[in-house]
Amino acid sequence: MGHELAFVGANPSALLWEGPQATALVSVWQVDWSPEGSGGAIILCRPGELRVLCDPPLVGRWLFDTFVAHFSELGHFDLPARPTVERAEIRLDLDLTAGLSASAADVNVHITGILDRRRTLDSGLRLGGVPWTLSRVYAPCRSARIEVGRAVVPGQPRIQDRAPVGSSAYLTVAETWARL
Repeated sequence: MGHELAFVGANPSALLWEGPQATALVSVWQVDWSPEGSGGAIILCRPGELRVLCDPPLVGRWLFDTFVAHFSELGHFDLPARPTVERAEIRLDLDLTAGLSASAADVNVHITGILDRRRTLDSGLRLGGVPWTLSRVYAPCRSARIEVGRAVVPGQPRIQDRAPVGSSAYLTVAETWARL
């Protein structure tokens, strides 16, 4: 049975915590190819707030509906039923040595301090009842900083120090999603 390719690109992400409380989730998307075209998006989630900053908007909505809407991390937040979609130029600098710097409108994201780099393959993912296979190079990171309107969002990533090292802030490159 064939795999239907749905996404090629990168999807760095950070879930920030202050004690037991999640303070923010940011999912940064660099779409090199998708059935909806290419482009970029920054999806920001904070208590009561769900924003999709993207160019073009069609790609941002598709990323949210296909992937992000099904991410378990959203369960940490009380959110509106649908995101606010804002057309914004996405500026993204992603490097497996230096880390990520991304911005759109009033949102700035920095994910740095790479702890490891490894290839992952997951053929057992289900998002919204759809089976997926996900292949990527995963780089867990020590730190993440999210700024909204020049104010720093409180919180830090959670680091898993035992082998293999992990973090709630990470970079991904060479990421491909395919429907099974």
